[in-house]
Amino acid sequence: MEISRRTVITSLAAAFVLPMTGCAAQVRSESVPDESGAAPSSAPASPVTVPVTIGVPARPQSLDPALTVDAESHRSTRQVLETLLGVDPNTGAPVPQLASQWRVSDDGRRYTFSLTPDVVFHDGTPLTAELVAANFERWSRLPELLGQDRMDRLPRLAFASAFGGFAGDEQCRYVECQTVGERTVSLVLSEPIVFLAAALTSPPFALSSPASWAGFDRSLEETGPESLPDARPAGTGPFRWGESTEDDEAGGADGADEPAPIVLDVVPDYRHGPSAVGPVQLAVVSGARQRLRELRRGGLDAFDYVTPATLRPLVQGGAQVLQRDPFSVLYLGMNLQHPILGQLYVRQAAAHAIDRRALAEEHFLAGSASADEFVPPSLGVTHPELTTYNYDREEARSLLELAGYRGEPLPFLYPVQTSRPYLPSPEPVYARIAEDLARVGFVLEPVPVAWEDGYLGRIPADAGRAFHLLGRTGEYRDPHHFLEPLFGQHSEEFGYANSLVVENLARAATSSSTETRTTLYRRVAESVALDLPALPLVYPISAVAAGHDLVSYPTSPVLAERFDRIVPVEQTGPGR
Repeated sequence: MEISRRTVITSLAAAFVLPMTGCAAQVRSESVPDESGAAPSSAPASPVTVPVTIGVPARPQSLDPALTVDAESHRSTRQVLETLLGVDPNTGAPVPQLASQWRVSDDGRRYTFSLTPDVVFHDGTPLTAELVAANFERWSRLPELLGQDRMDRLPRLAFASAFGGFAGDEQCRYVECQTVGERTVSLVLSEPIVFLAAALTSPPFALSSPASWAGFDRSLEETGPESLPDARPAGTGPFRWGESTEDDEAGGADGADEPAPIVLDVVPDYRHGPSAVGPVQLAVVSGARQRLRELRRGGLDAFDYVTPATLRPLVQGGAQVLQRDPFSVLYLGMNLQHPILGQLYVRQAAAHAIDRRALAEEHFLAGSASADEFVPPSLGVTHPELTTYNYDREEARSLLELAGYRGEPLPFLYPVQTSRPYLPSPEPVYARIAEDLARVGFVLEPVPVAWEDGYLGRIPADAGRAFHLLGRTGEYRDPHHFLEPLFGQHSEEFGYANSLVVENLARAATSSSTETRTTLYRRVAESVALDLPALPLVYPISAVAAGHDLVSYPTSPVLAERFDRIVPVEQTGPGR
């Protein structure tokens, strides 16, 4: 159900009669019904669309969603590219999208999809079984396309996480993608993958036209080994890639220039009817307060991620604050290959030193909670007797003394000039954690790294780091999505590998028993808690701010937020 502008304003007015707390000021937005399985609209295309500008904290790392785990990349590609299966906004379950229906064989080793008829990509290519097979074959061979040096600098990509590896890897469960007629395709597996339908709803499995891959190949040849190809794959979604100009460049915090925005043009003949908003510009405004200022002066119609510092002025100004359900986790990473962090006592000391409850209450929106596990509680695999590390400064000091730590500087990497779903305000969060660690005797060497300067790649590349801040955002509802990319193989991020953890995660991927899977995930949680390669900190709540020109904005805990479901205030003239 949509949340109406009237409902939001009424709720905000009620908040003012209460003390101005974060909890009172937040308004929940209910998700918009998914239209992916609906019949094509017979209504005529609207002659007028309303241009919308949305403020985002960073530019996409790649416009090819298969090459990245970055939320900003997936925000833009969700609008242009579509997946075989979509997401039910109320349950998070898979629903038809480019596949009109699907079935799974009794042994769980074959998924057969019937394709929605009469779907055409933006470059004129029709959707066929052969095209779907070509996409899966491409994803399965990404290491060959990108080169191993480039792959080593990337986080674990979605195909490898879902299928256990890439083509040719011993652990890979993907065998082939078979065409069964013009509009039927089957995924053949060596072993069952019980969460596969859910995984296929995530942006990295969005289909693109092979005719548009020439830009990928050309970009791959022209870019350096550190960068991802800057190509624009053609999709089937309600928007297509537009062109930005130098005049579109946004002013950043402190007067700095931000990158030119991503422009999304409306597809007028989209099969479910054209969007009421468009073109949509994703304007990079890295500072939270700068995003607030731009919304106030009309330079933005909405922005992501609201911080506690911007919440009060937003509410006072009558803006809508649309809260997502928590489905991400922030964690403190620890490098087990570091000569000091390699000692378990030191990692345990760090775990006891951080007041995670205060961190959640002081630096995140109300409703965020301290975390003991990497899997959000809503997925139902919480360990009832997990080894945990309570806030205890004396215990932390005692453990440091047992470890023989003598105040050697410990490099601590953290991102700056950005916001993420799990970390809306990196600088104050780092400062609070650093203060807690310093109070028990840790000596830290702060290493701030701008997100745009390749923060994700810097972590595994910096062998001398001791600590780092990072997190995971859920894109589908299964514990595998949170655990396997972090711990399902040797981790360059943590310098950590545990064969028992790897084995249990592999078994959980193929087991059809919910009880067995829960037991296996709890074993993984306990092993990770004892080894402590990373410390879960917070399950954050994130929120979008929308201005007076929007009636509603769709929100989703898995960030399945399609801009064609934005409802604008009716336009009464040529300008806003």
